[in-house]
Amino acid sequence: MYGSNRLIQRYEEQSIGTMSGGELIIRLYDEIIKNLKFATKMYSQKNNAAAQKCTEKCRKIINYLTVILDGKYKLSSTLKQLYTYMVGQIIITEATGDTSHINVLIPQLEDLRSAWVEAEKGLHTKDPTKLKPQRPDCK
Repeated sequence: MYGSNRLIQRYEEQSIGTMSGGELIIRLYDEIIKNLKFATKMYSQKNNAAAQKCTEKCRKIINYLTVILDGKYKLSSTLKQLYTYMVGQIIITEATGDTSHINVLIPQLEDLRSAWVEAEKGLHTKDPTKLKPQRPDCK
């Protein structure tokens, strides 16, 4: 069993190593969404320790997303404010156990994820008319 776990871990590491930046960000959003949903479930079952492990992971991922923002883009300051808000909502949930603060984040994160998916598709869509310049008919 241990050998198969190592193989899975190596596969995941190789997979992550070959992802584009956009694909990696999408994967990070997936992790945040998954962990927030699981934290909500754990809080409802009064398993605060497990819930806080999930929320801590979310905070770390969001902090990473904040650190990698490129300040030369106007969108970066907006995302930084949004990420700061999200971390604040997670901290409030950790302190109070009130999951309403993280439940409002899930649809926001799903929207952000969808935007990244669309952006990534746009980068990989190849329009043959844009790849090769059209030559005028020479008759």
